[in-house]
Amino acid sequence: MLSGMGLTKYGPIMAVALFITGCTSMCGVKRSSMTPEQVVEAYLEVALNMRDVSERDSLMEYTTGNLKAAIESASPETIKTAYVDRKYQILNYSVVERRDRTPRETEITFQLTYNDLGIDDKAAKEAPKVTTENTVAVVKENGLWMIRDVLGNKTSIDFPVSEESKITAKPGPGIDEEAPPEDEGVQGG
Repeated sequence: MLSGMGLTKYGPIMAVALFITGCTSMCGVKRSSMTPEQVVEAYLEVALNMRDVSERDSLMEYTTGNLKAAIESASPETIKTAYVDRKYQILNYSVVERRDRTPRETEITFQLTYNDLGIDDKAAKEAPKVTTENTVAVVKENGLWMIRDVLGNKTSIDFPVSEESKITAKPGPGIDEEAPPEDEGVQGG
């Protein structure tokens, strides 16, 4: 049994042990053990949270072929505009389908929904909601799964409507009110 003094003495060691244990389970798996789905998710994690153009190298760790060439050849300004200057609030990520083509090649279709906060970091309720469904080719090279190509992309953007722009229907005759009385003829003499 640990006394109060013993707990203080071993507290830092226990904290480090808990951190290492927690990090092992929460910090993810080794790169060599990642599945194609985990590689796609890791790539998106980097892409949607870049703070500096130098993080381009982190993107390329998950890519090969055409996608890697496109990222490598993009100018720093293009990378900055596409990744660094944008802010996102992720709402949902899910793998829709996995199609294994060969033991070393698969296609992953995923859906990503996020609020595009833009460059001025606007409030999420004012930001457009983007839903994108992408299919990527993922291949195994040197024992690692890598994203090679984007094969398909469908994107929809829902823009929030301001209160002033909303249209509200007002009930009219025949719906919630009685119709005016019909003219029964002209009286005369």
